[in-house]
Amino acid sequence: MMPKQHISAEKMGVGKKNGGKHWTRAEVEARQAAAEGVKRNKRVSLRAPKWLSVEAHKIWGKVRKKTYGLELLDNLDADMLAIYCDAVVKYRQASEKLATDDVDFDRDEAIKAIQAWARLVAMYSEKLGFTPAARARLVKHKADETLDAFGEEFDG
Repeated sequence: MMPKQHISAEKMGVGKKNGGKHWTRAEVEARQAAAEGVKRNKRVSLRAPKWLSVEAHKIWGKVRKKTYGLELLDNLDADMLAIYCDAVVKYRQASEKLATDDVDFDRDEAIKAIQAWARLVAMYSEKLGFTPAARARLVKHKADETLDAFGEEFDG
């Protein structure tokens, strides 16, 4: 069985076009109130956790600088971003170790480790919105939120 795709509260709509067309007024109001309660915090101040290594902390700073103003990260994303940064460091270390001519380790195991770290980095990149596909979904979501005046007249 495939896992169900995560849907944020902001994407869950009410009414004819967004599902729930047979909901009662109380159900619609409850859904809208619940969605208001989990909206994105306007003020984001991510702080790196203390357990983050020096190398991972440098990556943290670069990511924060590159994503500034993009509304990709929220205060709740600190641990996920920290894990991403740590995984990037581990990937780099494994890759550097493989590049050396040291014969004291199993190359197949090193390659497996690199592949595992690469998968983890890719997974967290997607979840944090760092990939082109993830950003495209974000742009589509934002575009869907803004209706033109003509559309509002007929969508209501």
